[in-house]
Amino acid sequence: MRKSLPFFAIITLITATLMANCVLEFPNADIYYPEGYEEVAVNVGNTFESIRSKAIELIGNDPGRINIVLADFGANTNGLAQPHNHKTIQIFVWPADTMLSTRMNGSNHYRLLLMHEFTHIAHLTYTTGFPAFVSRVIFGTEMLSPQQLSPFVEGVTLFAESSNFFSEGRLNNPMWGREMTYQNSKSNSFPGLDYALSVSGKDYRGGALYYNYLATFYDYLVKRFGIESVKQFHKEVSGRLPIIGPINASRIAFGETLDNLYLDWKEETELRATKYATLTEVRTIENGQIYDIAKTANGVIFSYSIFGEATSWNGSVERGIEEYVDGGFSRRLSDFGALTLKWHEGNIYLMTSVTERNTTSREIWSHKLPLSVRLLDKGMITAFEIYNGRLIKAVYDAKTEISTIFFDEMQLIRIPWVVKDMLILEDGSLIMMLSSSGINGAIATFKEGEFRVILDDPYLKGRGIDYYEGKVVFTAAYEEGFMDAFAVDLESLQISRLTHGANLEKAVVLDSKVYGFGHSRREKGMSVFAFDFESTPYVVTAVESDDFEPLQVEYTVGDYLKKSFLHFLNPVLRAPFVSYDGENISLGLLTVHLSHDSKHSMELKPLFTFGTNKLSFQGEYTGQFLEGVNVSLKVNLGTPNVPVATAELSSELFQMPLNPSTRFRSYAHIGFDTSGGMTTSVPLSLKGNLFAISLEPGIKLSDGEITPLLSLDAGFAPTLGTSINLGVGFFDDFYWYANGAQLLYRIDWGWSPMFFLKEIGIGVEVSGTNTSLDHSALYMFVNVGSTLGLGDVFPKIGIQHSDSGFGFYFELDAKP
Repeated sequence: MRKSLPFFAIITLITATLMANCVLEFPNADIYYPEGYEEVAVNVGNTFESIRSKAIELIGNDPGRINIVLADFGANTNGLAQPHNHKTIQIFVWPADTMLSTRMNGSNHYRLLLMHEFTHIAHLTYTTGFPAFVSRVIFGTEMLSPQQLSPFVEGVTLFAESSNFFSEGRLNNPMWGREMTYQNSKSNSFPGLDYALSVSGKDYRGGALYYNYLATFYDYLVKRFGIESVKQFHKEVSGRLPIIGPINASRIAFGETLDNLYLDWKEETELRATKYATLTEVRTIENGQIYDIAKTANGVIFSYSIFGEATSWNGSVERGIEEYVDGGFSRRLSDFGALTLKWHEGNIYLMTSVTERNTTSREIWSHKLPLSVRLLDKGMITAFEIYNGRLIKAVYDAKTEISTIFFDEMQLIRIPWVVKDMLILEDGSLIMMLSSSGINGAIATFKEGEFRVILDDPYLKGRGIDYYEGKVVFTAAYEEGFMDAFAVDLESLQISRLTHGANLEKAVVLDSKVYGFGHSRREKGMSVFAFDFESTPYVVTAVESDDFEPLQVEYTVGDYLKKSFLHFLNPVLRAPFVSYDGENISLGLLTVHLSHDSKHSMELKPLFTFGTNKLSFQGEYTGQFLEGVNVSLKVNLGTPNVPVATAELSSELFQMPLNPSTRFRSYAHIGFDTSGGMTTSVPLSLKGNLFAISLEPGIKLSDGEITPLLSLDAGFAPTLGTSINLGVGFFDDFYWYANGAQLLYRIDWGWSPMFFLKEIGIGVEVSGTNTSLDHSALYMFVNVGSTLGLGDVFPKIGIQHSDSGFGFYFELDAKP
């Protein structure tokens, strides 16, 4: 009976997990959702049925019925399109807040995500002719669509999301849309097509290169040639072989190559950039992003991140908070990153985002200069403020779509808005920047128990607010192409204009100056701008509101267990293969299975070996039944000298933040097999902005013997062009290694249909066991990026030394 307890426990856990999920059947989609999200699921289903035909019309392909999965990963805004997983979309229920409320601007959260992700499905399933035969008939998958290698994989989706409403979608974003390209042109940092397609990690614009730049280029093609010509391009790509497909498709649809058309667009951008005047930039973060700004008694503080080659090599990012004082003096206050900044009585208060067991939450920290830090609170927080040293926070519930504002632990008010930012005045009244369906940036007050919205036009607003002499300061896209600073009077509600011709994510007013941040017009990066304070009355041009009301569509409740099981049973890939072990040839069939929520995957490989005339079978399952708890099971039948079954269980145990930028993490892992072997370990890690240290002690049990295991690894980035890695450990023998890479020169040259040469550098590596030097090498490397989204490869050429002496060294690696 005791032996059966683990089995029954697992069955109970699986059953409880399945029972906590549901599915609704709409005419063109099945909506999977966790318990408690039925109202959200109905809204998503109705919204999808409302936008579906428009997305199909923009691409020219109807993918048929799809699956939509609602996912709650905490304070994480995203969506995923998986055409290969039986045309499945994952929609994260958390709305865009903090900096994303400006950078991924949506007037209607679910409409934006559904239009974006469903356009992916319509585009990436647009496969015809020979590619369709190979992908669907032979391999039974959508993975091999030639559209996967189109340069417009993200461009088409941003174009589609921007067609919903004038203030929705990244093309309608005067900070990160077309206007970013104009300002980059002004600062001589406009990327080539090959650069935009292959570079992300080392550039401050990150994914905006592949997303926003290609979307703006796509928009240029639509305006120049018309939507039907662009749809003809997709049609031509759909039936052609990869790589050469987009080349020929462009000539047929547009009469010219994409490279030449991109140059035409660049020339047009340079002309449009002339209307963007040079402004006063008091501090520029070269190749860096600025996230928030707040005023102090003497100046402003702002949070930032700087990127470089080491960012793409090992994830290193230089973060910090800096103070600028009028007159030109600036000083770095800390190396902490921050989504949101506040300054009160000489102390910095900041909000960061952290992920534990796949769930993202927010942490509020106090930072008393120079070194003291303290964690104040943690949770699903969208905004905060400090009043007399006490915390005021806005907590959002994605199920009910309600924000609750707390003063310490006392509830002040519940409102059907997302709170993007908040301020508290000396009299205790609150000022808030809010968003909701149809409005991305309303301003409201809460005073003496009364909640009042004082500004709720449908124009896009910036990420935060400030207060100055009875007025609330904000940034808004009231005029096409710009995002200037404005202010609304709390009493008269009169709007005043504070800047002209600027593009600012946020602005604050201090004494006789307006400070704000945005893209630099002098260098590649973002800058803090300063303007003389001039307030002039401004009348906002009236526009139609976003009165989108989704269709009310009939739906039925589906059988979740049946649908999810059949989904998992149906392979996402089937591939015949041939293998040779040096003696015999084997013929097999690989099938890959994936659950609708991507939490479970399985590979099945039956094989027949000629010569021995034996059947064998290999199967592997990986899954997640609880957030952060991963299970793996491997089965081998008919394979000699291999355990019949192997099982592994791993989980994150806990995290302990040491400060806003440095965290200690603990994990647990155990594995065992049917031969009696067992391995267990407790991986530990300490990670900061520019370093990562991991320690993994463990034991291995095999053939009745216990062997201690140990590994200690450390990585550092002394500069953003340098990477150093060191490690020692014990696995049968004591081993050690060291390697390093140094940037020498940025090449930045390529050919857009194929590759892009990013940088050249020098590297060194040594390794050994016990006290012996087993291998050493000195080499030059080149970072070769793919413009097809296939990742980077590092060819290494140099000299090496081993037991056999000196020799020529060559290797293709994924790291420098």
